[in-house]
Amino acid sequence: MSVQWQDNGGRCGVCGDDYALPRPRRHETGNTYARNITVRRYAPGQLIDLVVDVETNHLGHFEFALCPRSSWEEAETEECFDMHPLTVVTGTGPNQPPTRYRLPTAANGLYMIQVRLPERLTCEYCVLRWHWRSANNWGDCGNGKMGLGCGPQETYRNCADVAIGNRIGLRGPLGANAVPKRFRATKPMKVHRI
Repeated sequence: MSVQWQDNGGRCGVCGDDYALPRPRRHETGNTYARNITVRRYAPGQLIDLVVDVETNHLGHFEFALCPRSSWEEAETEECFDMHPLTVVTGTGPNQPPTRYRLPTAANGLYMIQVRLPERLTCEYCVLRWHWRSANNWGDCGNGKMGLGCGPQETYRNCADVAIGNRIGLRGPLGANAVPKRFRATKPMKVHRI
């Protein structure tokens, strides 16, 4: 929280790293953890299930966005993600934008959220981003009142390489990856289906 707000004026790297680090940061194209591995292939307009493992619930909301790139070398940018927010299909809650999923409970566990991919977007080198703005800190609400979730809050982000086009499924040729059909947790976890 202090790094994000005191050192970086509320900003964080596009994929969750410290904003003050030089680009490319560790989780961005061209550095350590951006391995150029397409983890999933989808169809344009497809309704997809995204699972977020919340181990310590800080309340707040999730948003998901895409950054279509023309090659593995092209860097993802905040402006690119801003142009391609994903529509949340389930669990947006009252008075929420259609691109926002508000955590309905303070429970830990797996949250399954359905989002719709854009109908007319195809890309071999897309980056899918999860963005969590928490709401567990007390702050100034801007209306003369103080409250939980007001003022500066922590932000968490994660990125994954995906493709959107005619071929769908797991990375590589269809059927080439032997992965479990169900998520296997190392400890019992509650799944929150919204």
